[in-house]
Amino acid sequence: MIKLTRNLPTAELEAKVAERVNRFNQLLDEGNEPTNALLSAYRNPEVKEHLIAEANGKCIYCESKITHVYFGDIEHLKPKAIFPRERLDLSNLALACAKCNNAKSDYWDQHLPLLNPYEDDPDDHLIALGYLIARRPGKDRARITIEQLQLNRQALLERRKERIELLLPLADQFACAPEGPLKQLLKQELLRQAENNAEYAMVVRAFLKAACNLELDDNLIGFEIPVAEIAVK
Repeated sequence: MIKLTRNLPTAELEAKVAERVNRFNQLLDEGNEPTNALLSAYRNPEVKEHLIAEANGKCIYCESKITHVYFGDIEHLKPKAIFPRERLDLSNLALACAKCNNAKSDYWDQHLPLLNPYEDDPDDHLIALGYLIARRPGKDRARITIEQLQLNRQALLERRKERIELLLPLADQFACAPEGPLKQLLKQELLRQAENNAEYAMVVRAFLKAACNLELDDNLIGFEIPVAEIAVK
């Protein structure tokens, strides 16, 4: 899980969503049942396209790339069964894989909510140890998030392992390359593998920091490398 930022919707989408939310709430206030079309309006193509772009085509929880093999689920951060009036709000919608969405189900605890990468910085709560996602000491929300969403399920561990193993040859070349254009080229390629749209970016970033001494800079713009600390073999 990595920190995510909400994208501003287009004026057209914002107006459509506001109209649906108002109509939905009006029906509830009047004691009437919303139509099936309105109940499922959060699945409309323009909404989904917006959420896919926000999440870089990945599950917001486990960071699996899903849109190239699966349609992806529209996740309600606050369960719609408990917060019906937030059913259509863009701020309560996100892209998730079926595994995480089903595992989360209708979980909600006001005092121990799951981590929300749009509001929380996962790095403050979680740490990647190899292929494993662990909680930082004293972070109970991280613990419940990992357990509820099954973020260390076997399939995820295997996929993260494959991801790191694919990076190892490039990391080896980077470590052995002398200072110069080739090393810079290898560095840039490694950094591309850790961008927000990369699968399992949290795990990849932890690997690059430990194995190649590549670390995110203070402005979260890119990575900086203290060249003097790199051991050239």
